[in-house]
Amino acid sequence: MYEDIDKLVRVAEQELRRHFDIKENPEERIQFGEATTEDFMNAIDSDHEAMIAFFQKIAGLPDREFERQYGVRGVGSRFRDRKTSLKGVEDAERFADALVDLMPSSLSLEAALYSFYKAWEGDQRRFYRMRYETEFIEFLTEEGYDAWKGNSLPGEPDIVIPKSEPYEVIGEIRVIQQKDKQKRFKEFRTEAHEAHENFDHIKFVVVANLGRQYLADHGRETVRSEITKSGTSEIDAVFFHDEREECTEQLEKWDVSKNPQQPLTELE
Repeated sequence: MYEDIDKLVRVAEQELRRHFDIKENPEERIQFGEATTEDFMNAIDSDHEAMIAFFQKIAGLPDREFERQYGVRGVGSRFRDRKTSLKGVEDAERFADALVDLMPSSLSLEAALYSFYKAWEGDQRRFYRMRYETEFIEFLTEEGYDAWKGNSLPGEPDIVIPKSEPYEVIGEIRVIQQKDKQKRFKEFRTEAHEAHENFDHIKFVVVANLGRQYLADHGRETVRSEITKSGTSEIDAVFFHDEREECTEQLEKWDVSKNPQQPLTELE
């Protein structure tokens, strides 16, 4: 995720330097006040993904807000991934024209890029977590488990097996930043305690995505022990992002119920 964000910010800086006047006094400041609609359009067209995202975040114009103010639907969702030029596209030109009025006349380059990074990071963390949760539930389902996200249950767990009581497995999934790890580890232990109070005879599992490099630097078993507080918590098992096979092996050891096999005659 962070490699993707870093790349997006690098591209945004490159295109800002190409298409706008930047003066030093003493910090580098982008002179948007001197820019025309054509300048904004050229910047947007140079890299749709990076520059539409940048201007939407800095101008405070997500798709819904831009539609509310200007009557143009889905600027980001429609145009960020478009492969052909946006020049001459009426709605894209309308977006560029709005930026002439909305962008400040002068803006610190460093501050703009930092604001873009933080805003995009927040969006992507939510997106990556939702996507990761969905992929993991789909994986368990493909392995034959009746897995679902328990939004209607106490604690709203990310993993529930099976779909009806008595529940056998309750779990939580996190994509974790290093700076937040102690907070997230504590959350896991609290959630495990609450799950064991809310549901009888369940196993509580953690799926923690900390990234390959963090595990290599700190050691898997050390991190696993840190999450469970050396086994003193009510967490029954911890699995990392690349341990899906280990997860299903553990579920089999616990004899967790699977969907009954359909007769071949029903599949024909």
